[in-house]
Amino acid sequence: MIWIVRCLLLAGLLAVLGWGQDKAYGVWSLGFLLAAWVMLEPRLRPALILLPVAGMTGVVALLWQQSWL
Repeated sequence: MIWIVRCLLLAGLLAVLGWGQDKAYGVWSLGFLLAAWVMLEPRLRPALILLPVAGMTGVVALLWQQSWL
């Protein structure tokens, strides 16, 4: 079962990398998929402390892309 989830996450990551390069929310979607992968992988559990930092980086990146700022 976990192999199916891993394969789906990898396929999603590759799809976002291919499709979302020039899209406004492509990098943000990639961040969500990477966060999901970190939460599912037992070997990557120590990296969970970085998720709030990555989330704030995503928020700053979205605000930075706004034309009214």
